[in-house]
Amino acid sequence: MVNIDDDHYKKLSENYKGEQTFEVRTVSSEGGDAWTAAPEITGATCEVKHEYFTASVVTPHAIRVPLYGSQTREFTVTCKKNGFQQSVQIIGPFNVSQANRTSSGAQVGLLGLLVAEMINQASDPEDDQFEYLPSAVKLVPVLTPDEELAEESQVVAKQ
Repeated sequence: MVNIDDDHYKKLSENYKGEQTFEVRTVSSEGGDAWTAAPEITGATCEVKHEYFTASVVTPHAIRVPLYGSQTREFTVTCKKNGFQQSVQIIGPFNVSQANRTSSGAQVGLLGLLVAEMINQASDPEDDQFEYLPSAVKLVPVLTPDEELAEESQVVAKQ
């Protein structure tokens, strides 16, 4: 049980800014390029670990994650599936307010970008909006002993 009188949790509840839907997705490390997305892998078992909660899901799956403004914490997503290596990704918060100011400043040129950066440096992050960017955990196939690496992936020692 959480002790509400604890200063940490009291400050946390005061900073609560809402929730965001975060999609837990897995993709293959093979395939895709600059123009096409990597193929999605469904049915992977993932564990989402946040400082304040843990969730087990099967991909693809959407979960609600808490947002605490500048106190928003990173979390980890660990995924595994037969035939693939276990993979871990750390998801960190993104300062949306700062990015919006920078983008607006850049639209009017170098001077606008400099002014936006000065405002970003002078602004208090306590007033900014933070969210998590969409991401996907990359799963790497496990090679079986009878499979050979593609010739371009092989490293040959020269004498």
